[in-house]
Amino acid sequence: MSEPAGHVEESPAVIAGGGQLRRAAKPRRQASYDEEVQLLIRSAEAVMLGKGCTEPPKIAEIVRAAEMSNQAFYRHFRSRDDVIVATYEQGLLNIHAYLAHRVFKQVGLEARLAAWIDGVLAQIEDPELSELSRVIIWNMGQIARTKSEIKPIGHARLSEVLCGVLAQAEVPEPGRNATFIQTLVLGLTTSYLESGQSPTAADRAHLLRFCLGALAEH
Repeated sequence: MSEPAGHVEESPAVIAGGGQLRRAAKPRRQASYDEEVQLLIRSAEAVMLGKGCTEPPKIAEIVRAAEMSNQAFYRHFRSRDDVIVATYEQGLLNIHAYLAHRVFKQVGLEARLAAWIDGVLAQIEDPELSELSRVIIWNMGQIARTKSEIKPIGHARLSEVLCGVLAQAEVPEPGRNATFIQTLVLGLTTSYLESGQSPTAADRAHLLRFCLGALAEH
């Protein structure tokens, strides 16, 4: 069966390091590299959770948690900041994969837009995931993102799904409208994470109505 129009490809499994770290490895070796990257990202998450919003993780702490060597770390990342950015981007790509899997199973603009909004807000619902998101965002605020060579592709992937929803519904300027809606929803998500609160059912319904109302103005 063919994919529905607007379907977005699966997110990449891993976020590797900067430009000079890209590798042309044989498939078996590449799989091993990808496993190392995933382990380093999971270990960085564990260290960040343990520290909370107090101080960024140290490379020594990450490699110790991963039971890997410094050499293995630098095979994939240039710095601590790079692995923090990679952890943030990987989280966005995980959300993208979730959205791409469920949004286009819905029918109609309202149902698909609701699924997209609920999928983004889902990270707030689970206490462990919410705390992880909160500390990752805090750590991102402690580093110079512009100095990282990790490509900021996560937000673009989320927008691709939403833009596909709007384009299928023949909403004018789907790219621009997707950017505005995504900025609003992600901003609200960050506010909820920082406050430790969760949106109520009434909040979600109002947010959906607000977005649909804005789209109807076009």
